[in-house]
Amino acid sequence: MSQEAIENIYTIPFYPQLNKTPAYKRTPRAIRLLKEFIVKHTKVDFVIIDEGLNEFMWKRGIQKPPRKVKVRAIVETVEEDKIATVELIHEEVEVSTRPELEGIAIPGELEEEEEEEEDEETTVDELPAVEEPEPEPEVEVSTEEEKTE
Repeated sequence: MSQEAIENIYTIPFYPQLNKTPAYKRTPRAIRLLKEFIVKHTKVDFVIIDEGLNEFMWKRGIQKPPRKVKVRAIVETVEEDKIATVELIHEEVEVSTRPELEGIAIPGELEEEEEEEEDEETTVDELPAVEEPEPEPEVEVSTEEEKTE
């Protein structure tokens, strides 16, 4: 009944096996591959997938799971059973460390820029009033034919 936890980081590739799977079964198959990988490498009895990792796997739908995923597996022993809890590792790439990414919009930054643009937009009430020119009065033109009648 020891409560020691062992933590390992794994990068799990899915696409060598998922290329052989029909598109409408790919994400469920990727989740099974993830569980099989963790069982094989950590020798556990049960695998618990974190909610954030599950949402990441299903984010693009059933047909397009991620090509690979980097996870943290925490193995705990509870009453002679080994249980692995798997969670997603979020890594942020800094542009300063990767100069080839300078011109590319990073998804998180793109959303922030759109929010700033929305704040800068002005409404119709804030615009200065524009004076409309007055219409010219109509002038009647008479012709000689009208006078003879």
